[in-house]
Amino acid sequence: MPLVFHRFIALLLFGLLGTFVGPDLLAEESKAGPATLSDGPYVRWQGRQATVLSVHDGIRHEYRLTEPFELDLPGLTPIRLDPASPSAAVSDISAPDRIAAVSDIHGNFRGLVALLQAHHIIDAQKNWSFAHNHLVIIGDIFDRGSQVTEVLWLLRQLEAQARSAGGRVHVLLGNHEIAALRGDERYLHPNYVFLQKKVLRTDQKALYGPATEMGRWLRSRPVLLRIGSFLFAHGGPSPAMLSEEREIAAFNDAFRKVIDLEGSQRLLGRDSPIWYRGLIPGKESKRPDASTEEIEQILWAFGVRTIVVGHSTIRRGISTFHSGRVHGIDADLQSGGTGEIWLFRNGACFRGQSDGSSSPLALF
Repeated sequence: MPLVFHRFIALLLFGLLGTFVGPDLLAEESKAGPATLSDGPYVRWQGRQATVLSVHDGIRHEYRLTEPFELDLPGLTPIRLDPASPSAAVSDISAPDRIAAVSDIHGNFRGLVALLQAHHIIDAQKNWSFAHNHLVIIGDIFDRGSQVTEVLWLLRQLEAQARSAGGRVHVLLGNHEIAALRGDERYLHPNYVFLQKKVLRTDQKALYGPATEMGRWLRSRPVLLRIGSFLFAHGGPSPAMLSEEREIAAFNDAFRKVIDLEGSQRLLGRDSPIWYRGLIPGKESKRPDASTEEIEQILWAFGVRTIVVGHSTIRRGISTFHSGRVHGIDADLQSGGTGEIWLFRNGACFRGQSDGSSSPLALF
């Protein structure tokens, strides 16, 4: 098919999906035609055999990765993979001196890197520099933006580097992670639509299937994470959850078991921690917000003082609600801008900007 037709289709898709990504980001990326696009790597396992799939300048590449399974990552430090599937991620841990958290990245690699570098979590080469402290990503890495793959591999690299330094990187599942794992492609950036259908000749569900490196890693992530007196969740636990399992590790295990099951609504529905919006006033469109009393019950049930959530974009930036009991940290990275980062240090919480400055937040 002529290249000019491919360019026409790509530009048409940019126009159709323009409402899902920032206008500045679209203007910049629409200058690049399909022949310049790159993506990957994607890794699929069959026992101890690993096959790598990628795209460089519009051309599909596939090769066998041999022991010691060291994978080159464009612009990042190579990472060594393990043929064994990862164990379930930790979901209950004591608090370090410092915690940083970001939510709803939606493929905005540059915005994430700028925030992490500004607050000395990574260095100029994008390597971990946060010592024994913790970084939390509260879901929705996927969709809307054009650099989802880059964000995922950056976090995988940082996870390994943080562990070596005595720190941690925690990645929680959001509703868009579940959508990706279950094959929902409605919010894919047009670059991914073109690459998957026309170049890679596959789909989202296959690229992140249970036998893929990134797919099995994502399936080992939690939806609830307790660090000291903080509970992190993408949308947040709903009052209806109080009748469910309250032991965090058990709830995460139960959630993982339904990720790939058709019609599983009890843990994936609107009261799920990946979907619920009622902890932030005015974000639930069809039912009442959680009351302060209900939030107190949730805090007591999970043994925490503060709930930190994303999922519901707050245009004015990271904010606190219910007298500091709830912190909403979705500061609109998805639009392609700089967003904000949530910080905990010296017993206090802050909202951090991309210039490295920060201002205090209320803490209940």
